[in-house]
Amino acid sequence: MGVWAGALALAALGLLLLARAAAAADPAAFHTQLGLALSAKGLHREALAEFERAFALDPTNPVLRRNLARAHANLGGHLLTTGAPAEAKAAFRAALEVGREEPSYYVGLATAALQQRETAEAFAALQAASRLAQGRPEILSLLGEAYHQAGDAGRALEFWGEALRQRPEDSRLRERLERAARAARVEERYEARESHHFRLRAEGAIPLGIQEEVLALLEQAYQDIGFALGYYPPDPVAVVLHSDADFATVVGLPHWVAGTYDAADGRIRIPTRGLAQSAAGLRGVLAHEYTHVVAVHLSRGRAPRWLNEGLALHFQGAGPAAEAKARGLATGRLLPLASLEAVFAQLRDRVLAEVAYAQSASATAFLLERAGAQEVGRL
Repeated sequence: MGVWAGALALAALGLLLLARAAAAADPAAFHTQLGLALSAKGLHREALAEFERAFALDPTNPVLRRNLARAHANLGGHLLTTGAPAEAKAAFRAALEVGREEPSYYVGLATAALQQRETAEAFAALQAASRLAQGRPEILSLLGEAYHQAGDAGRALEFWGEALRQRPEDSRLRERLERAARAARVEERYEARESHHFRLRAEGAIPLGIQEEVLALLEQAYQDIGFALGYYPPDPVAVVLHSDADFATVVGLPHWVAGTYDAADGRIRIPTRGLAQSAAGLRGVLAHEYTHVVAVHLSRGRAPRWLNEGLALHFQGAGPAAEAKARGLATGRLLPLASLEAVFAQLRDRVLAEVAYAQSASATAFLLERAGAQEVGRL
């Protein structure tokens, strides 16, 4: 054993000496190779540090400049997949400062901006990407998303359609396009009106008095929830009042759902059944859905779904929150908080949904009692 241990130690020492010799002979190449090895292992921050060291040794070398830009972009892509769009934006901006002529860096920046619902920054990045690589399907798809976030369904459908013609195998884009087209066909028949902070479209059979009441209640929610959480959306919020049939066509949720807010769609949608209740009930439904708007914007889309739903139940009112807890706890079931995302995404099983709402309400109530609404809003 002693012989083998000695041999291994000598081998390790030999490798170390070789590495030091290589570093001394061409330190930039040494740091580059180390950066490539770290990047291959998914250690993007560590890889970036090595590429920065290599570039610092020879800042006029175009290959080292491209390597450094790519390292920033790789880190940005990793941050996008881990739900950190703000950090991802910084990484893509750094990539552009080093290698400004690469359209994929603008695409990454636009993707991060859209995740944060910063459409103006996304448009600027996509225009720059288009100047460098006009007509690429990934750019067209993101332009569709940007226009959709901005409330221009016609332009969104135009860009998504062109992207799909280039990528007919993209089933996710096809589904997105078809859903947006269904919503556009429905909404073009609706009447439009607006208040200071909301743009409303309503199915023609919904009485004008109810439409005006909805806008008044939403304006009150804007003030109350904004004051509690310390945030007011800067742009008007789109709201659609559907017939029950149209609601089913557009969102496809179960008959017991009284409203929804989809961050990707950017609209509060309320079916007739959600409107046909007491004044307190309608106020609660609208407060619930508007809270989702605030939670998504305030957290830049990073708030876990259980917290989003828990806050919505809290602002819906003490009664609905208590009822949700009672119904859920009566089932005798508990779910891991991390698993609630999948339950809320489908809402197919009403019993599971009640458990999910109960746990969300309880966990959020605990946070609110300990920290207060504004501190929770800053999480």
